Amino acid sequence: MNVISGDFITYLQQELDRLYEQKATGELILSHGNISVTIFILAGRIQYVTDSKHRVRRWQRSISLHCHDWILPTQILNSQPWEYDFLYQGLSQKKITLNQAKSVIKTVAEECLSELALLPQIKAEWLEHDRIKSAFSYFLSLSLPEIHPVLNQIDQLHQEWRKNGLDKLRPSLAPNLLEKGKITINNVAQQKYLNGEFTIWDIALKLKQSIAKVAHSLINWEEKGLIEFKNINDLPAPIHKIVETTTTKKSAVVNPVTIPSEANSFDTSDNSKQSFLIACIDDSAIVIHNLRTILVPAGFEILSINEPMAGFGKLIEHKPDLILLDLNMPNANGYSVCKFLRETPVFVDTPIIILTAQDSSIDRTRAKLVGANDFINKPPEAQALIALINRYLKSSKKTGKNLASA
Repeated sequence: MNVISGDFITYLQQELDRLYEQKATGELILSHGNISVTIFILAGRIQYVTDSKHRVRRWQRSISLHCHDWILPTQILNSQPWEYDFLYQGLSQKKITLNQAKSVIKTVAEECLSELALLPQIKAEWLEHDRIKSAFSYFLSLSLPEIHPVLNQIDQLHQEWRKNGLDKLRPSLAPNLLEKGKITINNVAQQKYLNGEFTIWDIALKLKQSIAKVAHSLINWEEKGLIEFKNINDLPAPIHKIVETTTTKKSAVVNPVTIPSEANSFDTSDNSKQSFLIACIDDSAIVIHNLRTILVPAGFEILSINEPMAGFGKLIEHKPDLILLDLNMPNANGYSVCKFLRETPVFVDTPIIILTAQDSSIDRTRAKLVGANDFINKPPEAQALIALINRYLKSSKKTGKNLASA
């Protein structure tokens, strides 16, 4: 166990860099007295961060900020942090986007670690685990380039806190009006948040102001005897029980995969979705170009990926309506990629059409066994390809969109 008495942010950045380089999996536990924060690490990336004080409050603030229309699950499917499990379910069921899920993780991490940065001394302990590293969980986590801006925000808040003389104030405290304050502060909007039920984090979010600015105003009122700060309890966790379902078991036993590199080859030339989104996974730029010349005039939007594992994160983020998959690529076997996609909850029902020059009965049988819906010869004839795509999109759950005419 290490004791950090100096610059906490510098220590944290160096430690996270080290864990990232080692592709470590486990928990980094940071504590001070009865305050404890756990950073869940998967292959060097941050999955989620929890704290012992206001875990549910932080979660609810982050959800209201980034996913306010999302109807949350009420049951967890496995023993991961329940917040991460909810994000996993929301992404798998296409209720939220990958960007929204990561924004929730970032906001919660920023709050938890900002509070620690204000403390004089931190104890750090690393507990290594051997959790399964599925690609789906890997991409639903923060990479090092995504973590560094969060640490910069924490450092900036820390500096503002010190500059405004707020060293003894904690953002998780809740201001409460005293009798003198009830007479002096007669603004109804202000009084609404000064009843001892809203933390400084809550008030900053409600007023859409920086937390340092809100805290500075509140500390002035405390010095004038208008308010006092109270410790308040956390809210009850919004979960019922762990459920065992067929889907759960299927997703829980995903075979370990080789963690891909951070780079991805991805092309989205048109960000405005015209109708249905077709992902074309092929290593050949010529094939991608030919598919684009067939499908774009027919009203489809194209998502081109020339290296499947490197582009997997974007594939999850954009959730294509149908996938055209090349069978033979230098760095990936099409059958393995198809099986991998079928084991990923987001793509369980997504139509997958194998695109290849190999069209034997053995190839077709093998493609069906790994979950492909159909086969088409390469290079495809335009009308045949559009007709095949339309046939599978007709059974899509999406409504209100016109299919391209075959």
